Amino acid sequence: MALYQKLEKLLNRAGFSEIETLLYISLLKKPAQNVWELVQRLGLKKSSVYNAAQKLESLKMIERNENGIRALSLKGLIGELRRKELKTGKIAYQLKEIAPFLHAPRESIQEFEVMYTPAQITDAYLFMAEQRYDVNFDFGDFENWIDAIGPVELAKKFRTKRAKHAKHHAICTTYGENLAEFCNKSDLEKFKNRFDVIKNMNFKNRWIIFSDASDYVLFNDASEPNYPVSVLVKSKQIAEMQRLQFHNFSKFSWKE
Repeated sequence: MALYQKLEKLLNRAGFSEIETLLYISLLKKPAQNVWELVQRLGLKKSSVYNAAQKLESLKMIERNENGIRALSLKGLIGELRRKELKTGKIAYQLKEIAPFLHAPRESIQEFEVMYTPAQITDAYLFMAEQRYDVNFDFGDFENWIDAIGPVELAKKFRTKRAKHAKHHAICTTYGENLAEFCNKSDLEKFKNRFDVIKNMNFKNRWIIFSDASDYVLFNDASEPNYPVSVLVKSKQIAEMQRLQFHNFSKFSWKE
């Protein structure tokens, strides 16, 4: 699966040994009763597996108790990397982007790709405008997203492509010049009237694109302005969750 392959490469770049990486990914896929089960599963020496487990446990990447051994989130590792030299900071940021997807059922994710360069992000952004659907949804911090990928003409190109075959609904949790480029005076007044309801939604620096029919979802993160990241996922389960979330928030944000 591409997601685990990406994780393996990032862990290797972060300085983890092959055994440590294999052990963590193995536990992500399936918890173990004890170290001996992992030794048999991986076909490696007990001492090597034990030492690897100790390191992962010290970083709070795995947990051992009376119920067995299981993989935890990458929060502990990300925090440790952020405390190291600046050169590892980008690895920490990239790990942060894929971490939320690691505990999703493997069969639920059909495609998974992370984009880091401006060209890759632009391609993914425009790809979402070309999907066949009836209604497109955008959700989150439009201002900081456009500032990070710039210029605003890229968003206009997205809109032009999308308008050929789809309607559009958006919940913007920030307000500024970028949004004003896409709204007439009447729409802006309506937005200002309901902005107090949505401005406290916790979507700062995040912009999510999905639709009513396609299983593709594009997650965009601009929390590190110098390193904007987009994650393209094809998953019916994740797309349905986004549609439900949008529907629930729209009950509040579209009140007059």
